[in-house]
Amino acid sequence: MQKVLKTISIVSLLGISTFTHIYANTFKYHPKNKQELLKLIRDNNVYLGDIDTSKITDMSGLFWVVSKHECQLITESKKETSDEQEIARLERAYQICLEVSVEKNELEKIKREDFSGIEKWNVGNVKDMSYIFEFAQSFNQPLDSWNVSKVINMTGMFAFAKSFNQPLNSWNVSKVKDMSFMFAYTTSFNQPLDSWNVSKVTDMRFMFHGAESFNQFLDSWNVSNVVNMRAMFASAQSFNHPLDSWNVSRVTDMTGMFARAISFNHPLDSWNVSNVKNMGDMFANATSFNQPLNNWNVSNVTNMNSMFKNAQSFNQNLDSWNVSNVEDMSLMFHEATSFNQPLDSWNVSNVTNMAGMFAGARFFNQPLNKWNVSNVTSMRRMFYGASSFNQPLDSWNVNNTTDISEMFDLSPMQYNPPKWYKED
Repeated sequence: MQKVLKTISIVSLLGISTFTHIYANTFKYHPKNKQELLKLIRDNNVYLGDIDTSKITDMSGLFWVVSKHECQLITESKKETSDEQEIARLERAYQICLEVSVEKNELEKIKREDFSGIEKWNVGNVKDMSYIFEFAQSFNQPLDSWNVSKVINMTGMFAFAKSFNQPLNSWNVSKVKDMSFMFAYTTSFNQPLDSWNVSKVTDMRFMFHGAESFNQFLDSWNVSNVVNMRAMFASAQSFNHPLDSWNVSRVTDMTGMFARAISFNHPLDSWNVSNVKNMGDMFANATSFNQPLNNWNVSNVTNMNSMFKNAQSFNQNLDSWNVSNVEDMSLMFHEATSFNQPLDSWNVSNVTNMAGMFAGARFFNQPLNKWNVSNVTSMRRMFYGASSFNQPLDSWNVNNTTDISEMFDLSPMQYNPPKWYKED
């Protein structure tokens, strides 16, 4: 299972220290570059505290245990995305992988379980710490004394380091630009981070994804330069702190931001989301969330696929939303079992996909007859299992709709459908 997760992770994710004078005379090893450092840390007879790292600027993927074959998976994954930002990340991950990978039969030899002494490292010149402890599953050393003031990249830094739970709040992260995947599936981590200056960070996607223990205040963060918050708190099952003070005006992607964040239920109505284009899965399976969002300017959003899917508590007014640019509303309220709010004022003229939109939304029963659905091609299972829905839809122009299969099955409309409904 660990190997499978590692493969997934690699494909999908993929100053002067205050200790200098204290430990200067005790160091046995003085690596001049990353490759020399790699040789030392892969020798389990070497005590990490004996290594002088003051000349190291790049620690990316330092403790990765990865084969050369697995590096090729990153190249393959590039073919599956058109996202320029993701392609750039994968290209960088591939380069790191080439630097640190070994032959398959050498994997066990380079694996390190004893990280004692690493807290003595002088990291004052390091700029890249991306993936440094990813999958270091036994790692749980104190790092609060590290001077990370020159670090720019912390992407995936503790990803899948399932034992790690040490204080980091004293860190100066003021130069960091990338914190994507930083604590992804760091399942034990639950330490304060409210003192961090994240004002230069632009990428926080998947930052706490699967960090199931994390539940700390972050409302003091300046996130005004962040562009990507995709899946930031997805599956962060414990997280439930206010974020309404955040300036998210530059964010363009909130896909799955709170998906499966089953505890989260705080106001977000003050957010300026005017630049967001993707809200697909944003609150999917966020089973506690029930906060007003009617003030949001969603005029640039094109994707609302599964946005409130299985958001079982959500029942808020959304009638003021300008959804005129949305193209995909499939599964938007699927299994949103509490939702029953008016939506008849929505301009859905650009929507092409409404498949499963209200499927299983058992209390929804609001007028929709005014909707212009002339561009919708799929209405498959749109009201499937919507056990309360019984509204006239005779005015709908469905000339361009190619799939209306099971549209009203298991709903009151099954036996009293609109005149135009003729299922093959």
